[in-house]
Amino acid sequence: MTASSPVTFRGPPLDAVEGIGPLTFGAFLAEIGARHGPNEAIVFDDQLDGGTTVRWSYADLVAASQEIAASLVAHGVAPGERVAILMGNRPEVVASIFGAAMIGAVAAPMSTFSTRPELEQLLELCSARFVLTQRALLGRRFGDELTALGEGSGPGGRVAVVGTESWDTFRAAASTCTGPALQERCARVVPDDPALVIFSSGTTATPKGVLHSNRAPTLQFWLQSQVFGRDHTTRMFSALPVFWTAGLNTAVGSTLAAGGCWVAQETFDPAGALALIERERVTEPYTLPHQTVALSEHPDWAGTDLSSVRCAFGKGAYARHPSVRPDPGWIMPVGYGMSETCAFVSGYPSGTPREQMKVGNGPLLPGTQLRVIDPESGRALGVDEEGELAVSGETLMIGYLGRDPADCVDADGFFRTGDAGHVDADGILHWSGRRTEMIKTGGANVSPAEIEVALRACPSVKLSRVLGVPDPRLDQLVVAAVVPADGATVTEAEVQSFLRERVATYKVPKRVVFFSAEEVPMTSGGTKVRDDELLTLVLERLARDVPTDVPVTNRRQEPA
Repeated sequence: MTASSPVTFRGPPLDAVEGIGPLTFGAFLAEIGARHGPNEAIVFDDQLDGGTTVRWSYADLVAASQEIAASLVAHGVAPGERVAILMGNRPEVVASIFGAAMIGAVAAPMSTFSTRPELEQLLELCSARFVLTQRALLGRRFGDELTALGEGSGPGGRVAVVGTESWDTFRAAASTCTGPALQERCARVVPDDPALVIFSSGTTATPKGVLHSNRAPTLQFWLQSQVFGRDHTTRMFSALPVFWTAGLNTAVGSTLAAGGCWVAQETFDPAGALALIERERVTEPYTLPHQTVALSEHPDWAGTDLSSVRCAFGKGAYARHPSVRPDPGWIMPVGYGMSETCAFVSGYPSGTPREQMKVGNGPLLPGTQLRVIDPESGRALGVDEEGELAVSGETLMIGYLGRDPADCVDADGFFRTGDAGHVDADGILHWSGRRTEMIKTGGANVSPAEIEVALRACPSVKLSRVLGVPDPRLDQLVVAAVVPADGATVTEAEVQSFLRERVATYKVPKRVVFFSAEEVPMTSGGTKVRDDELLTLVLERLARDVPTDVPVTNRRQEPA
Protein backbone atom coordinates (compact mmCIF):
# COMPACT_ATOMS: atom_id res chain seq x y z
CA MET A 1 0.00 0.00 0.00
CA THR A 2 1.41 3.37 -0.98
CA ALA A 3 1.31 6.42 1.25
CA SER A 4 -1.54 7.86 -0.80
CA SER A 5 -3.69 4.70 -0.85
CA PRO A 6 -6.93 4.81 1.19
CA VAL A 7 -6.79 2.93 4.49
CA THR A 8 -8.66 -0.36 4.08
CA PHE A 9 -9.22 -2.84 6.92
CA ARG A 10 -9.52 -6.47 5.78
CA GLY A 11 -10.73 -9.76 7.17
CA PRO A 12 -8.78 -12.98 6.46
CA PRO A 13 -8.75 -14.14 2.82
CA LEU A 14 -11.21 -16.92 2.08
CA ASP A 15 -8.54 -19.32 0.90
CA ALA A 16 -7.03 -19.22 4.39
CA VAL A 17 -10.25 -20.43 6.05
CA GLU A 18 -11.18 -24.09 6.41
CA GLY A 19 -14.74 -25.36 6.28
CA ILE A 20 -16.08 -23.20 3.46
CA GLY A 21 -17.96 -25.36 0.99
CA PRO A 22 -19.77 -24.66 -2.30
CA LEU A 23 -21.06 -21.13 -2.87
CA THR A 24 -24.25 -21.67 -4.89
CA PHE A 25 -27.56 -22.72 -3.37
CA GLY A 26 -27.74 -25.87 -5.48
CA ALA A 27 -24.19 -27.02 -4.76
CA PHE A 28 -24.57 -26.14 -1.06
CA LEU A 29 -27.71 -28.27 -0.88
CA ALA A 30 -26.04 -31.17 -2.67
CA GLU A 31 -23.08 -30.98 -0.27
CA ILE A 32 -25.10 -31.04 2.95
CA GLY A 33 -27.42 -33.69 1.52
CA ALA A 34 -24.48 -35.96 0.78
CA ARG A 35 -22.94 -35.38 4.21
CA HIS A 36 -26.04 -35.67 6.40
CA GLY A 37 -28.71 -37.42 4.27
CA PRO A 38 -30.67 -39.41 6.89
CA ASN A 39 -30.21 -36.93 9.75
CA GLU A 40 -33.05 -34.65 10.80
CA ALA A 41 -32.87 -31.25 9.14
CA ILE A 42 -36.21 -29.62 10.04
CA VAL A 43 -38.87 -30.37 12.67
CA PHE A 44 -42.17 -28.53 12.44
CA ASP A 45 -45.70 -28.74 13.87
CA ASP A 46 -47.93 -27.99 10.88
CA GLN A 47 -50.99 -25.95 11.83
CA LEU A 48 -52.35 -26.37 8.30
CA ASP A 49 -52.58 -30.07 9.11
CA GLY A 50 -53.98 -29.97 12.62
CA GLY A 51 -50.60 -29.57 14.31
CA THR A 52 -49.12 -32.77 12.84
CA THR A 53 -45.38 -32.98 13.51
CA VAL A 54 -43.38 -32.98 10.28
CA ARG A 55 -39.81 -34.29 10.30
CA TRP A 56 -37.67 -33.71 7.24
CA SER A 57 -34.30 -35.37 6.85
CA TYR A 58 -31.58 -33.75 4.76
CA ALA A 59 -32.53 -36.16 1.99
CA ASP A 60 -36.15 -34.97 2.27
CA LEU A 61 -35.05 -31.34 2.04
CA VAL A 62 -33.00 -32.07 -1.08
CA ALA A 63 -35.89 -33.95 -2.70
CA ALA A 64 -38.45 -31.23 -1.88
CA SER A 65 -36.17 -28.46 -3.15
CA GLN A 66 -35.49 -30.33 -6.38
CA GLU A 67 -39.21 -30.92 -6.89
CA ILE A 68 -39.96 -27.21 -6.49
CA ALA A 69 -37.07 -26.37 -8.82
CA ALA A 70 -38.37 -28.77 -11.47
CA SER A 71 -41.91 -27.40 -11.10
CA LEU A 72 -40.70 -23.83 -11.57
CA VAL A 73 -38.82 -24.89 -14.71
CA ALA A 74 -41.95 -26.61 -15.97
CA HIS A 75 -43.89 -23.40 -15.40
CA GLY A 76 -41.45 -21.47 -17.55
CA VAL A 77 -39.46 -19.63 -14.86
CA ALA A 78 -36.23 -18.52 -16.53
CA PRO A 79 -32.82 -17.74 -15.00
CA GLY A 80 -32.83 -14.33 -13.36
CA GLU A 81 -36.63 -14.18 -12.98
CA ARG A 82 -37.96 -13.64 -9.48
CA VAL A 83 -40.03 -16.06 -7.45
CA ALA A 84 -41.87 -14.36 -4.58
CA ILE A 85 -42.24 -16.52 -1.47
CA LEU A 86 -44.77 -15.60 1.22
CA MET A 87 -44.73 -18.20 3.98
CA GLY A 88 -44.19 -18.55 7.69
CA ASN A 89 -41.44 -20.67 9.19
CA ARG A 90 -42.22 -24.06 7.66
CA PRO A 91 -40.21 -26.64 5.70
CA GLU A 92 -41.67 -25.52 2.36
CA VAL A 93 -40.27 -22.01 2.74
CA VAL A 94 -36.72 -23.38 2.92
CA ALA A 95 -37.32 -25.74 -0.01
CA SER A 96 -38.85 -22.87 -2.02
CA ILE A 97 -35.86 -20.59 -1.50
CA PHE A 98 -33.39 -23.32 -2.41
CA GLY A 99 -35.55 -24.60 -5.25
CA ALA A 100 -35.83 -21.19 -6.91
CA ALA A 101 -32.17 -20.26 -6.50
CA MET A 102 -30.76 -23.62 -7.63
CA ILE A 103 -32.21 -23.14 -11.14
CA GLY A 104 -30.82 -19.63 -11.47
CA ALA A 105 -34.03 -17.85 -10.53
CA VAL A 106 -34.08 -15.28 -7.72
CA ALA A 107 -35.87 -16.18 -4.50
CA ALA A 108 -37.70 -13.19 -3.00
CA PRO A 109 -39.09 -14.08 0.45
CA MET A 110 -41.65 -11.46 1.51
CA SER A 111 -42.68 -10.42 5.01
CA THR A 112 -45.76 -12.17 6.37
CA PHE A 113 -46.27 -9.02 8.46
CA SER A 114 -46.99 -7.01 5.31
CA THR A 115 -50.40 -5.49 4.82
CA ARG A 116 -52.16 -6.08 1.52
CA PRO A 117 -51.03 -2.70 0.11
CA GLU A 118 -47.47 -3.51 1.17
CA LEU A 119 -47.64 -6.91 -0.53
CA GLU A 120 -48.78 -5.24 -3.72
CA GLN A 121 -45.83 -2.87 -3.47
CA LEU A 122 -43.36 -5.73 -2.89
CA LEU A 123 -44.73 -7.74 -5.82
CA GLU A 124 -44.40 -4.73 -8.08
CA LEU A 125 -40.88 -4.02 -6.86
CA CYS A 126 -39.61 -7.55 -7.53
CA SER A 127 -41.67 -8.16 -10.71
CA ALA A 128 -42.48 -11.66 -9.52
CA ARG A 129 -42.79 -14.29 -12.25
CA PHE A 130 -44.34 -16.80 -9.84
CA VAL A 131 -45.53 -16.74 -6.21
CA LEU A 132 -45.32 -19.55 -3.66
CA THR A 133 -47.41 -19.05 -0.52
CA GLN A 134 -49.59 -20.86 2.03
CA ARG A 135 -53.30 -21.03 2.61
CA ALA A 136 -53.52 -19.24 5.96
CA LEU A 137 -51.42 -17.75 8.74
CA LEU A 138 -52.60 -15.84 11.82
CA GLY A 139 -56.00 -15.11 10.33
CA ARG A 140 -54.63 -14.04 6.95
CA ARG A 141 -55.55 -15.97 3.80
CA PHE A 142 -52.50 -15.29 1.67
CA GLY A 143 -53.60 -17.45 -1.25
CA ASP A 144 -56.82 -15.48 -1.66
CA GLU A 145 -55.06 -12.14 -1.21
CA LEU A 146 -52.36 -12.85 -3.77
CA THR A 147 -54.77 -14.29 -6.29
CA ALA A 148 -56.91 -11.16 -5.95
CA LEU A 149 -53.86 -8.95 -6.40
CA GLY A 150 -52.94 -10.99 -9.47
CA GLU A 151 -56.17 -10.02 -11.16
CA GLY A 152 -54.62 -6.58 -11.50
CA SER A 153 -50.92 -6.29 -12.25
CA GLY A 154 -49.69 -9.16 -10.11
CA PRO A 155 -48.78 -12.77 -10.91
CA GLY A 156 -52.35 -13.81 -11.68
CA GLY A 157 -52.74 -17.58 -11.90
CA ARG A 158 -49.04 -18.10 -11.29
CA VAL A 159 -49.66 -18.66 -7.58
CA ALA A 160 -49.19 -21.99 -5.79
CA VAL A 161 -50.65 -22.23 -2.29
CA VAL A 162 -49.51 -24.78 0.31
CA GLY A 163 -52.58 -26.47 1.80
CA THR A 164 -54.68 -26.27 -1.37
CA GLU A 165 -55.00 -28.21 -4.62
CA SER A 166 -52.94 -25.57 -6.38
CA TRP A 167 -49.86 -26.75 -4.47
CA ASP A 168 -50.45 -30.36 -5.49
CA THR A 169 -50.93 -29.27 -9.09
CA PHE A 170 -47.78 -27.19 -8.94
CA ARG A 171 -45.75 -30.09 -7.54
CA ALA A 172 -47.13 -32.50 -10.14
CA ALA A 173 -45.63 -30.37 -12.91
CA ALA A 174 -42.18 -31.46 -11.74
CA SER A 175 -42.62 -34.76 -13.57
CA THR A 176 -42.40 -32.95 -16.90
CA CYS A 177 -38.87 -31.70 -16.14
CA THR A 178 -36.52 -34.65 -16.46
CA GLY A 179 -33.58 -35.27 -14.18
CA PRO A 180 -30.94 -34.45 -16.80
CA ALA A 181 -32.75 -31.24 -17.76
CA LEU A 182 -32.85 -30.11 -14.13
CA GLN A 183 -29.22 -31.02 -13.57
CA GLU A 184 -28.18 -29.10 -16.67
CA ARG A 185 -30.09 -26.04 -15.50
CA CYS A 186 -28.52 -26.20 -12.02
CA ALA A 187 -25.02 -26.74 -13.42
CA ARG A 188 -25.15 -23.41 -15.25
CA VAL A 189 -25.50 -21.44 -11.99
CA VAL A 190 -22.32 -19.81 -10.68
CA PRO A 191 -21.61 -17.96 -7.39
CA ASP A 192 -21.87 -14.51 -8.98
CA ASP A 193 -25.38 -15.15 -10.33
CA PRO A 194 -28.24 -13.32 -8.53
CA ALA A 195 -30.12 -15.61 -6.15
CA LEU A 196 -31.87 -13.79 -3.31
CA VAL A 197 -33.79 -10.61 -2.52
CA ILE A 198 -34.02 -9.40 1.06
CA PHE A 199 -36.63 -6.69 1.49
CA SER A 200 -35.65 -3.90 3.84
CA SER A 201 -37.44 -0.73 4.81
CA GLY A 202 -34.21 1.18 4.43
CA THR A 203 -34.18 4.85 5.36
CA THR A 204 -36.95 5.91 3.01
CA ALA A 205 -40.72 5.51 2.98
CA THR A 206 -40.57 2.90 0.23
CA PRO A 207 -39.18 -0.61 0.67
CA LYS A 208 -35.81 -1.59 -0.75
CA GLY A 209 -35.16 -4.90 -2.43
CA VAL A 210 -31.60 -5.92 -1.59
CA LEU A 211 -30.35 -8.22 -4.35
CA HIS A 212 -27.69 -10.78 -3.45
CA SER A 213 -25.65 -13.28 -5.42
CA ASN A 214 -25.50 -16.99 -4.62
CA ARG A 215 -22.16 -16.38 -2.92
CA ALA A 216 -23.40 -13.96 -0.25
CA PRO A 217 -25.92 -16.11 1.66
CA THR A 218 -24.11 -19.42 1.18
CA LEU A 219 -20.81 -17.96 2.41
CA GLN A 220 -22.67 -16.57 5.42
CA PHE A 221 -24.09 -20.08 6.04
CA TRP A 222 -20.60 -21.60 6.21
CA LEU A 223 -19.01 -18.77 8.20
CA GLN A 224 -21.81 -18.37 10.74
CA SER A 225 -21.95 -22.09 11.46
CA GLN A 226 -18.38 -21.63 12.73
CA VAL A 227 -19.11 -18.34 14.52
CA PHE A 228 -21.91 -20.00 16.50
CA GLY A 229 -19.98 -23.21 17.10
CA ARG A 230 -22.65 -25.44 15.58
CA ASP A 231 -22.19 -29.07 14.53
CA HIS A 232 -24.25 -32.16 13.68
CA THR A 233 -25.50 -32.41 17.29
CA THR A 234 -27.01 -28.90 17.22
CA ARG A 235 -30.77 -28.71 17.64
CA MET A 236 -31.56 -25.05 17.18
CA PHE A 237 -34.96 -23.52 17.97
CA SER A 238 -35.90 -20.31 16.20
CA ALA A 239 -39.08 -18.47 15.31
CA LEU A 240 -37.19 -15.68 13.52
CA PRO A 241 -38.76 -15.26 10.07
CA VAL A 242 -36.65 -16.51 7.18
CA PHE A 243 -37.42 -13.36 5.19
CA TRP A 244 -34.90 -11.65 7.53
CA THR A 245 -31.19 -12.37 7.26
CA ALA A 246 -31.16 -13.31 10.95
CA GLY A 247 -33.71 -16.03 10.28
CA LEU A 248 -32.43 -17.29 6.92
CA ASN A 249 -28.68 -17.05 7.46
CA THR A 250 -27.90 -16.87 11.17
CA ALA A 251 -30.55 -19.36 12.26
CA VAL A 252 -31.46 -21.78 9.46
CA GLY A 253 -28.68 -21.72 6.85
CA SER A 254 -25.81 -21.91 9.31
CA THR A 255 -27.51 -24.75 11.21
CA LEU A 256 -27.88 -26.71 7.97
CA ALA A 257 -24.25 -25.99 7.05
CA ALA A 258 -23.24 -27.64 10.33
CA GLY A 259 -25.50 -30.67 9.84
CA GLY A 260 -27.77 -29.70 12.73
CA CYS A 261 -31.56 -29.59 13.00
CA TRP A 262 -33.82 -26.54 12.87
CA VAL A 263 -36.75 -26.84 15.26
CA ALA A 264 -39.12 -24.39 13.59
CA GLN A 265 -41.98 -22.39 14.99
CA GLU A 266 -44.15 -20.73 12.37
CA THR A 267 -44.78 -17.62 14.46
CA PHE A 268 -43.46 -16.98 17.94
CA ASP A 269 -45.67 -18.18 20.79
CA PRO A 270 -44.08 -18.51 24.27
CA ALA A 271 -46.08 -21.52 25.46
CA GLY A 272 -45.57 -23.39 22.20
CA ALA A 273 -41.88 -22.47 22.11
CA LEU A 274 -41.26 -23.85 25.60
CA ALA A 275 -43.06 -27.08 24.70
CA LEU A 276 -41.00 -27.45 21.51
CA ILE A 277 -37.69 -26.78 23.27
CA GLU A 278 -38.47 -29.44 25.87
CA ARG A 279 -39.93 -32.04 23.48
CA GLU A 280 -37.27 -31.72 20.81
CA ARG A 281 -34.33 -31.53 23.23
CA VAL A 282 -33.17 -28.21 21.82
CA THR A 283 -29.50 -27.42 22.47
CA GLU A 284 -29.55 -23.81 21.24
CA PRO A 285 -32.61 -21.56 21.55
CA TYR A 286 -32.00 -18.66 19.16
CA THR A 287 -34.39 -15.96 20.33
CA LEU A 288 -34.41 -12.18 20.25
CA PRO A 289 -34.21 -10.41 23.64
CA HIS A 290 -37.93 -9.63 23.83
CA GLN A 291 -38.75 -13.26 22.97
CA THR A 292 -36.41 -14.53 25.70
CA VAL A 293 -38.13 -12.23 28.21
CA ALA A 294 -41.54 -13.50 27.09
CA LEU A 295 -40.38 -17.10 27.66
CA SER A 296 -38.90 -16.38 31.08
CA GLU A 297 -42.04 -14.57 32.22
CA HIS A 298 -44.41 -17.29 31.02
CA PRO A 299 -46.11 -19.39 33.74
CA ASP A 300 -44.67 -22.60 32.20
CA TRP A 301 -41.06 -21.38 32.36
CA ALA A 302 -39.96 -22.81 35.71
CA GLY A 303 -41.64 -26.17 35.14
CA THR A 304 -40.26 -26.75 31.63
CA ASP A 305 -37.37 -29.21 31.28
CA LEU A 306 -34.64 -27.23 29.52
CA SER A 307 -31.81 -29.56 30.51
CA SER A 308 -30.88 -30.13 26.84
CA VAL A 309 -29.96 -26.46 26.41
CA ARG A 310 -26.19 -26.05 26.41
CA CYS A 311 -25.84 -22.80 24.49
CA ALA A 312 -26.61 -20.40 27.32
CA PHE A 313 -24.30 -17.81 28.77
CA GLY A 314 -23.52 -15.43 31.61
CA LYS A 315 -26.46 -14.31 33.68
CA GLY A 316 -28.97 -14.65 30.82
CA ALA A 317 -32.42 -16.11 31.34
CA TYR A 318 -31.56 -19.56 29.97
CA ALA A 319 -28.44 -19.84 32.12
CA ARG A 320 -30.49 -18.96 35.22
CA HIS A 321 -33.07 -21.68 34.56
CA PRO A 322 -32.85 -24.36 37.27
CA SER A 323 -32.58 -27.26 34.80
CA VAL A 324 -29.90 -25.73 32.53
CA ARG A 325 -26.21 -26.56 32.83
CA PRO A 326 -24.65 -24.38 30.12
CA ASP A 327 -21.46 -25.09 28.26
CA PRO A 328 -18.94 -22.72 29.90
CA GLY A 329 -17.01 -22.47 26.63
CA TRP A 330 -19.97 -21.05 24.67
CA ILE A 331 -20.99 -17.38 24.66
CA MET A 332 -23.57 -15.76 22.39
CA PRO A 333 -21.57 -14.26 19.50
CA VAL A 334 -21.36 -10.49 19.24
CA GLY A 335 -21.15 -8.89 15.81
CA TYR A 336 -22.18 -6.19 13.38
CA GLY A 337 -24.02 -6.58 10.08
CA MET A 338 -26.93 -5.55 7.88
CA SER A 339 -29.20 -6.73 5.07
CA GLU A 340 -26.89 -5.21 2.47
CA THR A 341 -24.09 -7.58 3.53
CA CYS A 342 -26.46 -10.53 4.00
CA ALA A 343 -25.75 -10.38 7.76
CA PHE A 344 -22.36 -10.35 9.53
CA VAL A 345 -19.55 -7.95 8.67
CA SER A 346 -17.67 -8.58 11.90
CA GLY A 347 -18.13 -10.93 14.80
CA TYR A 348 -16.64 -12.75 17.76
CA PRO A 349 -16.94 -16.57 17.60
CA SER A 350 -18.85 -18.22 20.43
CA GLY A 351 -15.64 -19.55 22.02
CA THR A 352 -14.12 -16.10 22.52
CA PRO A 353 -13.15 -15.31 26.14
CA ARG A 354 -15.82 -13.36 27.96
CA GLU A 355 -13.69 -10.27 28.62
CA GLN A 356 -12.71 -10.00 24.95
CA MET A 357 -16.39 -10.23 23.92
CA LYS A 358 -16.97 -6.95 25.74
CA VAL A 359 -14.62 -5.10 23.39
CA GLY A 360 -16.40 -3.75 20.32
CA ASN A 361 -18.12 -5.92 17.72
CA GLY A 362 -15.37 -8.35 16.82
CA PRO A 363 -12.86 -8.71 13.99
CA LEU A 364 -13.86 -8.51 10.34
CA LEU A 365 -15.14 -11.77 8.88
CA PRO A 366 -13.19 -13.53 6.11
CA GLY A 367 -13.60 -11.89 2.72
CA THR A 368 -14.76 -8.57 4.19
CA GLN A 369 -13.24 -5.15 3.58
CA LEU A 370 -14.07 -1.99 5.48
CA ARG A 371 -13.20 1.68 5.38
CA VAL A 372 -13.98 4.39 7.90
CA ILE A 373 -14.92 7.52 5.97
CA ASP A 374 -14.81 11.12 7.14
CA PRO A 375 -18.38 12.27 6.32
CA GLU A 376 -17.21 15.78 5.51
CA SER A 377 -14.12 15.21 3.36
CA GLY A 378 -14.75 11.63 2.14
CA ARG A 379 -11.23 10.67 3.26
CA ALA A 380 -10.60 7.11 4.46
CA LEU A 381 -9.57 7.31 8.13
CA GLY A 382 -7.10 5.20 10.05
CA VAL A 383 -6.94 3.23 13.30
CA ASP A 384 -9.10 4.61 16.15
CA GLU A 385 -10.50 7.40 13.98
CA GLU A 386 -14.29 7.76 14.12
CA GLY A 387 -16.29 8.08 10.91
CA GLU A 388 -18.93 6.49 8.69
CA LEU A 389 -18.51 2.75 8.10
CA ALA A 390 -18.25 1.68 4.46
CA VAL A 391 -18.10 -2.00 3.53
CA SER A 392 -17.12 -4.15 0.57
CA GLY A 393 -16.25 -7.78 0.02
CA GLU A 394 -17.62 -11.21 -0.76
CA THR A 395 -21.09 -10.84 0.78
CA LEU A 396 -21.89 -7.26 -0.26
CA MET A 397 -25.13 -6.96 -2.21
CA ILE A 398 -25.24 -6.71 -5.99
CA GLY A 399 -27.44 -3.66 -5.48
CA TYR A 400 -31.01 -2.52 -4.91
CA LEU A 401 -33.81 -3.59 -7.24
CA GLY A 402 -34.64 -0.84 -9.68
CA ARG A 403 -31.35 0.99 -9.17
CA ASP A 404 -28.11 0.89 -11.08
CA PRO A 405 -25.59 -1.11 -8.98
CA ALA A 406 -23.06 1.64 -9.56
CA ASP A 407 -25.34 4.05 -7.71
CA CYS A 408 -25.21 1.90 -4.57
CA VAL A 409 -21.45 2.03 -3.98
CA ASP A 410 -18.67 4.58 -4.26
CA ALA A 411 -16.01 4.63 -6.96
CA ASP A 412 -14.00 1.94 -5.15
CA GLY A 413 -16.96 -0.39 -4.67
CA PHE A 414 -17.66 0.42 -0.99
CA PHE A 415 -21.21 0.73 0.37
CA ARG A 416 -21.80 3.62 2.75
CA THR A 417 -23.74 2.11 5.66
CA GLY A 418 -24.93 5.28 7.39
CA ASP A 419 -23.47 3.86 10.62
CA ALA A 420 -20.67 5.39 12.68
CA GLY A 421 -17.69 3.63 14.22
CA HIS A 422 -13.98 2.92 14.14
CA VAL A 423 -11.46 0.09 14.00
CA ASP A 424 -8.90 -0.24 16.80
CA ALA A 425 -5.26 -1.29 16.63
CA ASP A 426 -6.21 -4.95 17.14
CA GLY A 427 -8.51 -4.91 14.12
CA ILE A 428 -11.69 -4.90 16.21
CA LEU A 429 -14.66 -3.04 14.76
CA HIS A 430 -16.46 -0.67 17.15
CA TRP A 431 -19.98 0.34 16.08
CA SER A 432 -21.00 3.59 17.76
CA GLY A 433 -24.53 4.10 16.48
CA ARG A 434 -26.67 4.81 13.46
CA ARG A 435 -26.04 7.98 11.56
CA THR A 436 -29.40 7.55 9.87
CA GLU A 437 -32.85 7.72 11.46
CA MET A 438 -33.58 4.01 11.18
CA ILE A 439 -35.34 2.54 14.22
CA LYS A 440 -34.32 -0.97 15.29
CA THR A 441 -37.14 -2.66 17.17
CA GLY A 442 -37.35 -6.34 18.05
CA GLY A 443 -34.80 -7.24 15.38
CA ALA A 444 -36.64 -5.38 12.61
CA ASN A 445 -35.86 -2.08 10.90
CA VAL A 446 -38.58 0.58 10.83
CA SER A 447 -38.39 3.68 8.67
CA PRO A 448 -39.81 6.75 10.46
CA ALA A 449 -40.52 8.32 7.07
CA GLU A 450 -42.82 5.44 6.12
CA ILE A 451 -44.97 5.92 9.24
CA GLU A 452 -45.03 9.69 8.86
CA VAL A 453 -46.14 9.42 5.24
CA ALA A 454 -48.95 7.07 6.26
CA LEU A 455 -50.11 9.50 8.98
CA ARG A 456 -50.43 12.30 6.44
CA ALA A 457 -53.63 10.58 5.32
CA CYS A 458 -55.08 10.59 8.86
CA PRO A 459 -57.66 13.42 9.06
CA SER A 460 -57.16 13.92 12.80
CA VAL A 461 -53.37 14.33 12.57
CA LYS A 462 -51.83 17.66 11.62
CA LEU A 463 -48.16 16.81 12.15
CA SER A 464 -46.28 13.67 13.18
CA ARG A 465 -42.69 12.81 13.96
CA VAL A 466 -41.70 9.19 14.57
CA LEU A 467 -38.80 8.49 16.91
CA GLY A 468 -36.92 5.54 18.36
CA VAL A 469 -36.92 5.45 22.16
CA PRO A 470 -34.45 3.17 24.00
CA ASP A 471 -36.07 0.01 25.36
CA PRO A 472 -34.41 -2.87 27.28
CA ARG A 473 -36.43 -5.55 25.51
CA LEU A 474 -36.82 -4.37 21.93
CA ASP A 475 -33.68 -2.20 21.59
CA GLN A 476 -35.93 0.70 20.60
CA LEU A 477 -39.66 1.45 20.83
CA VAL A 478 -41.39 3.12 17.91
CA VAL A 479 -43.02 6.26 19.33
CA ALA A 480 -45.07 8.82 17.41
CA ALA A 481 -45.13 12.46 18.48
CA VAL A 482 -48.40 13.83 17.09
CA VAL A 483 -49.99 17.25 16.78
CA PRO A 484 -53.76 16.79 16.29
CA ALA A 485 -55.44 18.59 13.41
CA ASP A 486 -57.13 21.88 14.26
CA GLY A 487 -60.37 21.15 16.10
CA ALA A 488 -59.83 17.38 15.93
CA THR A 489 -60.18 14.96 18.84
CA VAL A 490 -57.97 11.88 18.76
CA THR A 491 -56.61 9.14 21.02
CA GLU A 492 -53.52 6.93 20.95
CA ALA A 493 -55.67 3.89 20.12
CA GLU A 494 -57.24 5.68 17.14
CA VAL A 495 -53.84 6.59 15.68
CA GLN A 496 -52.62 3.01 16.15
CA SER A 497 -55.78 1.59 14.61
CA PHE A 498 -55.43 3.88 11.60
CA LEU A 499 -51.87 2.69 11.01
CA ARG A 500 -52.64 -1.02 11.42
CA GLU A 501 -54.65 -0.83 8.23
CA ARG A 502 -51.68 0.59 6.34
CA VAL A 503 -48.41 -0.77 7.69
CA ALA A 504 -47.15 -4.02 9.19
CA THR A 505 -48.01 -4.55 12.85
CA TYR A 506 -44.45 -4.25 14.13
CA LYS A 507 -44.20 -0.79 12.56
CA VAL A 508 -47.20 0.59 14.48
CA PRO A 509 -45.97 2.91 17.27
CA LYS A 510 -46.14 1.36 20.72
CA ARG A 511 -46.85 4.79 22.16
CA VAL A 512 -48.34 7.99 20.76
CA VAL A 513 -47.49 11.23 22.57
CA PHE A 514 -49.54 14.35 21.81
CA PHE A 515 -48.29 17.92 21.59
CA SER A 516 -49.69 21.26 20.61
CA ALA A 517 -48.11 22.86 17.56
CA GLU A 518 -46.46 25.46 19.83
CA GLU A 519 -44.77 22.75 21.93
CA VAL A 520 -42.90 21.12 19.04
CA PRO A 521 -39.30 22.43 18.94
CA MET A 522 -38.45 23.80 15.50
CA THR A 523 -35.35 25.23 13.84
CA SER A 524 -35.01 29.00 13.70
CA GLY A 525 -36.47 29.02 10.22
CA GLY A 526 -39.48 27.05 11.42
CA THR A 527 -39.11 24.47 8.64
CA LYS A 528 -37.65 21.47 10.49
CA VAL A 529 -38.31 19.73 13.79
CA ARG A 530 -35.40 19.58 16.24
CA ASP A 531 -35.50 15.84 16.80
CA ASP A 532 -33.05 15.80 19.71
CA GLU A 533 -35.14 18.32 21.66
CA LEU A 534 -38.37 16.57 20.71
CA LEU A 535 -36.95 13.23 21.90
CA THR A 536 -36.15 14.83 25.26
CA LEU A 537 -39.75 16.05 25.57
CA VAL A 538 -41.09 12.61 24.59
CA LEU A 539 -38.92 10.88 27.18
CA GLU A 540 -40.14 13.31 29.84
CA ARG A 541 -43.76 12.60 28.97
CA LEU A 542 -43.22 8.85 28.97
CA ALA A 543 -41.33 9.01 32.28
CA ARG A 544 -44.28 10.83 33.84
CA ASP A 545 -46.54 8.25 32.20
CA VAL A 546 -48.74 10.97 30.79
CA PRO A 547 -51.95 9.18 29.72
CA THR A 548 -52.55 8.99 25.99
CA ASP A 549 -55.69 6.87 25.97
CA VAL A 550 -57.96 9.84 26.62
CA PRO A 551 -59.17 12.01 23.75
CA VAL A 552 -56.92 14.98 22.97
CA THR A 553 -58.41 17.98 21.19
CA ASN A 554 -56.43 20.64 19.38
CA ARG A 555 -58.56 23.73 19.74
CA ARG A 556 -57.20 26.26 17.31
CA GLN A 557 -56.34 29.53 19.01
CA GLU A 558 -57.97 32.45 17.20
CA PRO A 559 -56.37 35.87 17.49
CA ALA A 560 -57.98 38.14 20.08
